[in-house]
Amino acid sequence: MALAEVGPRNARTDSETGLRYYTWQGKEYPSMTSLLSIAGGVRFPIHQWAITQVVNRAVDNVGDLNRMLTQDDPKVIAAAKTWLRRASTEARDTAADLGSRVHAAATGNLGLGQVSPDIVPYLRQYRNWVDVMKPDIIAVEQQVFNLTKGYAGSFDVAARMPDHRSVVIDIKTGKGTYPEHALQVCGYALAEFVGEDDVIDARATEWLLNANGMALLHLRPDGWEWQEVEVTRDLTRAFNAMLVHSLWNHQQQNKVDGLVLHSQKGKA
Repeated sequence: MALAEVGPRNARTDSETGLRYYTWQGKEYPSMTSLLSIAGGVRFPIHQWAITQVVNRAVDNVGDLNRMLTQDDPKVIAAAKTWLRRASTEARDTAADLGSRVHAAATGNLGLGQVSPDIVPYLRQYRNWVDVMKPDIIAVEQQVFNLTKGYAGSFDVAARMPDHRSVVIDIKTGKGTYPEHALQVCGYALAEFVGEDDVIDARATEWLLNANGMALLHLRPDGWEWQEVEVTRDLTRAFNAMLVHSLWNHQQQNKVDGLVLHSQKGKA
């Protein structure tokens, strides 16, 4: 019998920082994915790729850009700057939107005829994974909290595998999987409880606390890959170190003021 299948609730995304927060009994807790983004920053290849997107937009559309820049209108100039700046994130945002829709289709048990054409290949691969691996889906999109450590999140799938192992699964749809994805599922495994609306789901919590496996399900249009993550001492230590660093950095709000014992200024 499956546990209650519910989607994320009581969560908000800060419009200025892009960080997500979950609320439990009136207190907000940063999401694990947000903390990972604080800790990891932007990988150098992605940083370089984003710069290239802006350069390509300017060069490939030099005529349009020149027309905007030669107008004596501050609003047009501002629009040109925004247009260039958005080139650095549009592809990423499109990919994120695709990933969200794939997650919704897979965890919502939607049929191929119920999703848009760009989602069909991914959903077909998810269905094939189910046929091949034969998981017993226990729960989807459950919120987890660790109030002691100070974070929250939502895992994608909880399943009992044919060998009777209980596995927490995170679905990925990007071009690859990375070490921070292992940290993410580690965080789910280290959660204290499952719940929402300030009510702990005792049954789901018992299942999570007794889970003995973590995995990434990497879906691509032309196939899927099942990657079981080994829970090692180093992985747990890395997660805890990431958490301490990210929470500390988050609390500083990008300001050093609260850490400065003495300050002195000068001017020649």
